[in-house]
Amino acid sequence: MKRFLLAMMAVALASGHAGAADEQAALDKAKTMTKELGGALKQELEKAVKESGFAGAVTMCGAIAVEKAEQTGKAHGASIRRVSKKVRNPSNTPDALEEKILGTMEADLAAGALKEAYVEKETTSSGKRNLRFLKPIVTAAFCLNCHGEESKINPEALKELNSLYPSDKARGYGENQLRGAFSSTVALD
Repeated sequence: MKRFLLAMMAVALASGHAGAADEQAALDKAKTMTKELGGALKQELEKAVKESGFAGAVTMCGAIAVEKAEQTGKAHGASIRRVSKKVRNPSNTPDALEEKILGTMEADLAAGALKEAYVEKETTSSGKRNLRFLKPIVTAAFCLNCHGEESKINPEALKELNSLYPSDKARGYGENQLRGAFSSTVALD
């Protein structure tokens, strides 16, 4: 009986350790995906502005951002996307958990306590366990050329935005405001 109890304790400890290792691996994967996608988008955006101005950047961003996110997620066996409460592309509309976390980010930013990333574990209605990782996207001066107050948006970009996104809500930002987040979902099972 004593051996049985010791064996059960060893299994419990090992499975707890495996769970923590799985969570750390999922967290590492989410961080890597976010860095890869953020870096690729920034590089493509800077290239487009240099070659075609901000109007070209608007066109490029709409054409490749979703594709790059899908490629990054597929390469890592997970998913990643950008989300925002004020969307330009409706596919970036947050789900309920992302909406909640974006609200927390806004409150934290207002309090001067924005974290580098926000992590939640979730269990879906089908019983699947996921790690959700959201990294805030905060506006810089450069972002305001396409996301700022309408009177301050680059004129060529504004024309392109009005043409491509008639229902655009991703405007009116100032510097150092929460634009949205990179949102990664990595399976824990």
